[in-house]
Amino acid sequence: MKLPATYNNTILDKIFQKFPILGKILSTLFGALELPFLEFFRRIDTRFHIESMEFLNRRILKGRWGGRVIPLNINLYPETCFSPTEEIIEIIKRSNITGISYCYCRNIQRSTSTPNCDHPLYTCIHVGFGKSLYEIPMKSENLKKVSKDEVIQLLEECDERGLVHQLIYFPNPQFYYVICNCCPCCCVLLSKFLKQGSPQMIKSEFIAITDDSLCSKCGNCIEWCYFNAREFHKDSLMLNIEKCFGCGLCISKCPNKAIKLKRKSKYILQ
Repeated sequence: MKLPATYNNTILDKIFQKFPILGKILSTLFGALELPFLEFFRRIDTRFHIESMEFLNRRILKGRWGGRVIPLNINLYPETCFSPTEEIIEIIKRSNITGISYCYCRNIQRSTSTPNCDHPLYTCIHVGFGKSLYEIPMKSENLKKVSKDEVIQLLEECDERGLVHQLIYFPNPQFYYVICNCCPCCCVLLSKFLKQGSPQMIKSEFIAITDDSLCSKCGNCIEWCYFNAREFHKDSLMLNIEKCFGCGLCISKCPNKAIKLKRKSKYILQ
């Protein structure tokens, strides 16, 4: 999976690629401090009515902290081949899951105001030590196989509920410390991205393609596309490739199973 150009050329990121343990350590430390970090800036924003987190991410972190969208394998076209870094269940199988905790964003929203949604609180999947996507293809065969059926069941339930699967990363999109299932009404990352384009969110390598012969033009996919990538134009369903994040949520909401994910690069070449 290609990274934004920002992360391909810097000396720092080349060091992380050569010595993944450095990125994993930083990811682990940042993950341990994430909740007080979020709470500190939330209080500043509430007190002074500013967007301090947006400024921090744009000017200081410069996108080194954010979310990387990853879809479920069940949504892909049958002929599509994916790597273990491109599909959420494969990543789960290759991660040392330590447990599931409550979602900070939904918990804070409900404790300070009327609940925005009825999505479950316990949806954040934690890994014991920061993980590197650089190492997954290389070391996946040697990892101990551990049953993660409950975690996979949670992911499938979140998919049905319309939650976006994200790897929360630091210090660049190749290193993650928690796997979140996010809603646009509560999630700090997703809601701020949709409103302001910040903090940074990375698209998956897929786009959601519709089979027109199966589409009934019911409009469900438009309603469930948080990124506004779908719309009707002269009675035809149109897809804006630039806006599509390849999360696959429109697929679970399509009554005719007319939508599937296809690798972006191959679709564009066609």
